[in-house]
Amino acid sequence: MADHSCVKSTAMISPDEALKTVLEVAQCLPPIVVSLHDAIGKVLAQDIRASDPLPPYPASIKDGYAVVASDGPGEYPVIIESRAGNDGVGVTVTPGTVAYVTTGGAFLIIFES
Repeated sequence: MADHSCVKSTAMISPDEALKTVLEVAQCLPPIVVSLHDAIGKVLAQDIRASDPLPPYPASIKDGYAVVASDGPGEYPVIIESRAGNDGVGVTVTPGTVAYVTTGGAFLIIFES
């Protein structure tokens, strides 16, 4: 059996007091530069931002349909699809038609009246 006679017995403190003590004593470490492999398990010291937006066009965040709002309710033919990976160039929605747009699909859709 272990001898604990050298361990000082103290009263328990609340979790809030323990947290306060830790935050008063703890210090932030300075940022360091490490390889990607050595970064596993570490926390970024600052945000990383892409130099260019990805994808490089406005993209849909949900599957859905691009419609001409003034058409109102009804059934309309789907004349084109805009899927993730295409740039949406040349996609035109005219009154009485709709375009199917998948998640990640380009939202560079031209509406003609």
